[in-house]
Amino acid sequence: PFSLSSLTRACRLSIGAAARERAELLQRAMAKWQTEEAARRVFTEKYGHGRAPVASKMGDKWVVAIGSSLYKQTQEGDYSLINVIHDHALDFFGLSFLEEDETKPVAEQHVALKWMRALVDENERERERGGGGAQAMQTGDAAAWGRFGYDLFTIADNSALQKALRRRLTSGRDFQGARHELRVAALCVVAGFALDYEDEADGSKTHPEFLGKDRFSGVHIAVEAKSRHRHGVQGFAGGHAIDPGERVGIRGLVLDAFQKQTDLPFYVFIDTNLPPCDEDTYRRWMHEISDTMRDLEAEGLLETCPANGIFFSNDPSHYLGQAPIGGA
Repeated sequence: PFSLSSLTRACRLSIGAAARERAELLQRAMAKWQTEEAARRVFTEKYGHGRAPVASKMGDKWVVAIGSSLYKQTQEGDYSLINVIHDHALDFFGLSFLEEDETKPVAEQHVALKWMRALVDENERERERGGGGAQAMQTGDAAAWGRFGYDLFTIADNSALQKALRRRLTSGRDFQGARHELRVAALCVVAGFALDYEDEADGSKTHPEFLGKDRFSGVHIAVEAKSRHRHGVQGFAGGHAIDPGERVGIRGLVLDAFQKQTDLPFYVFIDTNLPPCDEDTYRRWMHEISDTMRDLEAEGLLETCPANGIFFSNDPSHYLGQAPIGGA
């Protein structure tokens, strides 16, 4: 027979064991959370505030979540994020668009799809030489296609692609400006901004490309993106037939951006669209940009400038074609 004291001791032991089990469970949960939080901080420091890629293996194929959609691997073999970005970009254009574009003369084909086909051709040549696909990614065309695809992926996974921007991206005539706007939108997303758009049907005022709301402070900003067109570059047939690197020529773009009307903090991103260059040419371009901005200030145009900041950037990968990037 059990005495009251033995039952009390057994109850205390049971309660003590349960408490220890709960404490150990809590410690394991805290350790897991700390590990995941550390990994999240490392990811954010390296890639910004975009969502980390989400994928799961089903049999021998990967299924990838991009935004609210699921994409299943169709090809055999290894399947990396580069493959995901490539396939998602092809899906953006759609099979009928791809097939129709391929029947056109090369000069009339979509700029981005010419990058893609050059990458595929180089990849095949690398395989014939016994190399891997990584080397094929080290050309200008491959870099241009990959960066375009990555920006499409970033917007699809973290935001939504505006219908008007989608139409412009598939248009040969409008692609360059739309491509830069896509780049800036992706940049703002990974900087922590949620994107929104004004009503373009409202003709009472001019509109920036998009609005951004900082997810941490709640601050709203307006963003404008401008790209410098140059004769013979990215399919642009207009302008003067001069060497693309002869001058930067961004005064007109800056003044156009100044015409936008907004009460929000306003940031302008200008793509200079210049070719690769040596250090002397780079310094000459920087002096020209500085001189242009000083001229605008001397003319009093910066006094009424609505912009809080103007950023100049350049990605010359599309100039390189099949030549290697970065001295590869």
